[in-house]
Amino acid sequence: MIDQKLERYGKSDVYPFHMPGHKRQSLGFGDPYQSDITEITGFDNLHDPSGDIKKLQDAWAEIYGAKEAFVMVNGSTGGVLASIFSSIKPDEELLIARNSHRSTYHGAYLRNARVRYIYPETLETTAGPIAGEISVKELEKTLSENPGIKAFLCTSPTYEGIVSDIEELAKVAHSHGVDFIVDAAHGAHFGLDEAGFVNPITQGADLVITSLHKTLPAFTSTALLLKSKTCWIPTKDIMFYLDCFETSSPSYLLISSVAKCCEFVKKKGKKSFVAYHKNLDAFYKKADTLKKIKVLRLPNQDMGKILISGEDYFTGKRLFDILRDEYRLELEMAAGDYCLAMTSLMDTKEGFLRLSEALSEIDESVSEEQKKLLPQNEDSISYPKPISVLSMGEAIEGEKRKRPLSSVQNCVAGDFVSFYPPGIPILAPGELITESVIKVIKEGVRRGLCVSGLDEKGIFVVD
Repeated sequence: MIDQKLERYGKSDVYPFHMPGHKRQSLGFGDPYQSDITEITGFDNLHDPSGDIKKLQDAWAEIYGAKEAFVMVNGSTGGVLASIFSSIKPDEELLIARNSHRSTYHGAYLRNARVRYIYPETLETTAGPIAGEISVKELEKTLSENPGIKAFLCTSPTYEGIVSDIEELAKVAHSHGVDFIVDAAHGAHFGLDEAGFVNPITQGADLVITSLHKTLPAFTSTALLLKSKTCWIPTKDIMFYLDCFETSSPSYLLISSVAKCCEFVKKKGKKSFVAYHKNLDAFYKKADTLKKIKVLRLPNQDMGKILISGEDYFTGKRLFDILRDEYRLELEMAAGDYCLAMTSLMDTKEGFLRLSEALSEIDESVSEEQKKLLPQNEDSISYPKPISVLSMGEAIEGEKRKRPLSSVQNCVAGDFVSFYPPGIPILAPGELITESVIKVIKEGVRRGLCVSGLDEKGIFVVD
């Protein structure tokens, strides 16, 4: 049973280099069965807050420097959907960064938006290409050539921690009368850490969605939607769409977790971030001594996202498996050429030390014979740039059938195909399945990655 399995796992020595950000450290939460209620007298209502929940939202708004904050209990997904619906009308144009989370695509489909893409710059690393920042120059060009665009949504920080120049992107967007939405799900700590990055809500973004549970000590699926002090979008519209996409029976256990997280940030956040940076600095200093595997340092990267490259010795999945199976370290993600350890201010000195020692041992044990086990002519996994043939709506709602991967070239995708995590589509519905797309999917399968949208029968294509 899953409850017993979770209990055993929680008591094990497996260290969590993955979300949620509380890292299984308690903030003093009591028996959940004693606190699990519905909207009873005296406990306020998330869908019409006027008491304690309203005060909690006001506290978060003050912490981040936002005009308003909206607590969410269904993760950043609900905030992304509500933001899209609040900023555009049906059949209007929405510009999205192609490396956006799948919830962005879902929002575009549900709103019947006409979608345009902007591609992030590519960072060429020893672990292969990684999605970088959104170019300010490219945004200016895209908006100038497409005056019908009403809103722009990008992800910053990315799953790998890459941060775009939000302030300059905001200036460009607003100069064209375009609303600017930032999916900062992985940046809940931005703006709270004096040594870290600024939160996008104070850099000109109109709406910012952030997942408390990813990098702060809050329960899974807790998040905030932040509205800036200069955002024109009516609060009533935002709240209406949040009501549409959020359960009518919100969990007070999750809301309580948001409150405890808020209290922790205000009372212990500053001291905790100082200790966190000390541990991170010590880890990276030790990582610099590695000779064969490598810990990456990328431009404009949140260094709390630790990217570990197997170089010529391990695929990302193989290194991920070694750390889990042999060292009891559970990482967040395995990509084609690297794996990702996700950290937060709740990580312990001992946890960082375990990761450092594991990497050192692996590094010292690697031989040139090991290098020969990894084909040296393999292709790096680089997200292609598919061509849209149909709108997402036309493809999703049209007749579809599954075909094996060997026979889908030049067909039109009928569903999303993505490596999960992180869930960024390799293919979106309506896009042409080219030889390069098939090559990327096959390479992911060969490396043992989880490919969502693909099974033993193949993938959905439009008839």
